[in-house]
Amino acid sequence: MSGTSMDGVDAAVVKMPAAREGDGVELLAFHTAPYPDELKSSLMELAFGEQCTAEDIAVLHTSVAVAFANAFHTACRKAEVKTGEVDFIGSHGQTVAHAPPGHDGKNLIAGTLQLGPPGMIAALTGVSTVGDFRVADIALGGQGAPLVPYVDFLLRKSTSKDRVILNLGGIANVTYLPKNCTVDEVIAFDTGPGNMVLDELHRALYPNDAVAEKLGERSLAGKASPSLVETFLEFSYFDQKPPKSAGHREFGGRFAWEFLSKAQAEGLKPADTLASAVRLTTRSIVAALDEFVRKEGNIDEVFATGGGSLNPAMMDELKMMLEPATLHRIDELGIPADAKEAVDFAVLAREALMARQTVLPRVTGASRGTVLGTIAIGSST
Repeated sequence: MSGTSMDGVDAAVVKMPAAREGDGVELLAFHTAPYPDELKSSLMELAFGEQCTAEDIAVLHTSVAVAFANAFHTACRKAEVKTGEVDFIGSHGQTVAHAPPGHDGKNLIAGTLQLGPPGMIAALTGVSTVGDFRVADIALGGQGAPLVPYVDFLLRKSTSKDRVILNLGGIANVTYLPKNCTVDEVIAFDTGPGNMVLDELHRALYPNDAVAEKLGERSLAGKASPSLVETFLEFSYFDQKPPKSAGHREFGGRFAWEFLSKAQAEGLKPADTLASAVRLTTRSIVAALDEFVRKEGNIDEVFATGGGSLNPAMMDELKMMLEPATLHRIDELGIPADAKEAVDFAVLAREALMARQTVLPRVTGASRGTVLGTIAIGSST
């Protein structure tokens, strides 16, 4: 798995039953492999709309596949598992473009692009690989995202609590799991920016520092500008009703630079600009829960995952804003936050190989359910 922040590849080695109703998922090892600087720079330029040729994209396809294959081999060594003992790989790939239905205000053809083709990964590892999870949902008129709510339902629903799974990745998304829910009762959608705007601002304001190095500390030190936050909460995406999904198109470089420009016009210090971006994320999440979830049911507890769950400024604000619901890190449910999405795509790959439908039409807006994922057969099969 590699998310919209494009920090690198998260690889999880897991053991699980073939049946949906099995005993769950056991994490054997987890590894994060940062992208080489040149590859990350090229991916960011492509995602943010810089000039790029078809040849450039073809080469990046291969570069991402190689990075994923390398992460696979390292994770297997950590797990002390021989690569030939691995039954299959589930790969999300690297999203560089996501244009869901209605992205331009019209009903034109939608599209999505994840680099690192499953056929290449299967060839490089010898292991059958499932990838391209979003494309079938897009073909059926869906948003192509979010996809992991199906796995949240399988692994994380509660018999006694109305629960929200909150992913604070580059884009923030929520999965609502009413207690004892059926799969048709799941509500999920992208709320808006998670870390995407914050990361881009940090790169601009502190170009010599790694994004994660002091981001939380600097966010805590700043004071958010209410007027700046209110201005950007007027962005049209926040008022759209689910199903909806977001990415670089909505909250990428253009949005971040406009945010920075207005912050500088207000005379904000760098730390205040970061604190304002944190507030934009937390306010947009809570507003989305109030508008689109709490009108459907109660929320007892929220479990946070993704990079934002490591940011104390973001977590402190959310804890206060979400009351009386309690806020926890998803680690308490058994899978570390860092590994959660890589584990989820392993489960989605299992479902594809077992020919089980994983589209949730209520979540994505697809016209019907279908099996997600393209299967590439490995040479060792």
